[in-house]
Amino acid sequence: MQQEALCIAFESIVGKQNCITDPEIIKTYLEDWRGIHVGFTPIVLLPNSTQSISQIMKICFDNNIGVTPQGGNTSLCGANIPHSTKDRLEIVINSSKMNQILELDTHNQSLIVQSGCILSTIQTIAEDKGLFFPLSMGAEGSCQIGGNISTNAGGVNVLKYGMIREQIMGLEVVLPDGTVFSDLKGLRKDNTGYDLKQLFIGAEGTLGFITSVCLKLFSQPTSYSSALVAVENPFKALELLKKGKAFFGENLTGFELMSSSCIQAVEKYLPSCKIPLSSLYPWQILIEVGNITTDQNNDERMVVFLEKELETAVITDGIVANSIQERKDFWRIRHAIPEAEKYTGSAIYHDISVPISKIPELIEQSIAELEEYIGKSTVFAFGHVGDGNLHFTKGKPASMDKTSFLNETANVHRIVHEVAVQLGGSFSAEHGIGTKLKNELEHFSDPVKLELLRTIKNSIDPKNIMNPNKLIS
Repeated sequence: MQQEALCIAFESIVGKQNCITDPEIIKTYLEDWRGIHVGFTPIVLLPNSTQSISQIMKICFDNNIGVTPQGGNTSLCGANIPHSTKDRLEIVINSSKMNQILELDTHNQSLIVQSGCILSTIQTIAEDKGLFFPLSMGAEGSCQIGGNISTNAGGVNVLKYGMIREQIMGLEVVLPDGTVFSDLKGLRKDNTGYDLKQLFIGAEGTLGFITSVCLKLFSQPTSYSSALVAVENPFKALELLKKGKAFFGENLTGFELMSSSCIQAVEKYLPSCKIPLSSLYPWQILIEVGNITTDQNNDERMVVFLEKELETAVITDGIVANSIQERKDFWRIRHAIPEAEKYTGSAIYHDISVPISKIPELIEQSIAELEEYIGKSTVFAFGHVGDGNLHFTKGKPASMDKTSFLNETANVHRIVHEVAVQLGGSFSAEHGIGTKLKNELEHFSDPVKLELLRTIKNSIDPKNIMNPNKLIS
């Protein structure tokens, strides 16, 4: 089918205004958040219903057209970027207009929404009903829940609530041939065969297009206590984490480590962020405790805890938020780090995880090996130490030009990823594979795992319609 005929068919499904072919408008759908991954497509579709996506997928299946599922475009590994060529057309189906709230059950503590709902909107809806949806991250004002599910997003509350995989009760997915798999039941127990929804969580859109989701909600914490503390090194951070778990128990919900380079970048490039502790401290930690009962004063307990750790020299300084606004200010620092990094110049980014006990070794070994290989430069290290996930960024050495440095990206990745894997970790903690890490998946994965991945992909998507050339080939 010729492109003109295709557009007519697509317009009959989504309307002319939702079939975008203007190259200037399409540009906004072709680049990832960091501007590293850039692609091409002549067609972007904005459907608003499962039925519409099903009809689109049938056309694509019949005409061997590739489909890139796309949400809020906050992906960092290129999974959301189309790569249409003269040999094979690839279109974008963007879920931005799939943003309806379908059902809220306060007794069941479940919420059914379309996949294009913004994460912060879901958080607010739950909060308005006295409930809580724990997924939280810096991009929550623009990322969409379908994309969060497709990458098995983590965020800052994994320490207590787990990855989003653990917060999904049901899914509705349009398969590559247009068939709809619908399983939106809000059940906590359903032993009726394979848990098929798990195939699509973390699949990065390579098996189907997620159209709706049933989310698990939780009781809303009645109060929070947040603190920023300074420590001398990551070993002290681990000691503090261990003591924090013992002191606060399951109420410890956040434990975010930030190097001084991260704090200084926020201070320099985003001056509207308030930095309460000196940015000269080598490491700072954002600690948060959430309480769902009213029989304890979290702030008083936090002060008691920090005073003891100050006396024993586990921490060197600290401050407790004394208002909701100060708590927001603390979190703004943490969430602003990726944006501040972008202003510092050329850099090579990693999203890695290791057993929590190995975090200090991960940092020390990665820095040492990279300095030996490519020279000294600023390193940004921050992340969810409470769950073993570190974001590690190597800045460009002053002695290198930008092109020479970026040409070393694959080698720099391999050095850091080798360190993580040798320490019992993973080269991709929460950002996924996309196109960025396909070679790493091939290199580090067990052959049996790769064969199983390909078997699943070929079984569900034999024509390689869904997000072709992403994740697994």
